[in-house]
Amino acid sequence: MAETGLKLRTAAPSGDWRSFVVAAESGGVTAGAMDKIHDTVGVYVQTEDAGEDVAFIYHAEKIEVPKCDDSNITFEIGDKVYYDESAHEVTNVASGNLWIGIALEAATFDADTLLMDLKGDKAT
Repeated sequence: MAETGLKLRTAAPSGDWRSFVVAAESGGVTAGAMDKIHDTVGVYVQTEDAGEDVAFIYHAEKIEVPKCDDSNITFEIGDKVYYDESAHEVTNVASGNLWIGIALEAATFDADTLLMDLKGDKAT
């Protein structure tokens, strides 16, 4: 199996998460990286080369995702989380971005990741 950098944290092993399998895009994909596939935002489960099958989690009750490290991007528990498609990261900026869930932990501006409740299938 390919390397996995996914950080999925659930209250129980059978936590609520959903995924589908896609072929990795040209250039391949990296475990833990966020992406938007058609109208759905999610996280790749493993690192795969172009054309290889890869699982894509689009709904998870607790998952760590890449966070923008801009000095203005901080989160408190319960804040809305948006997906910045150009940066492939989450942000607290609503304008021009897609709502994909809520923050489950506070995150300072210099944090690399955010623990969130991901609802990537609601990103339309």
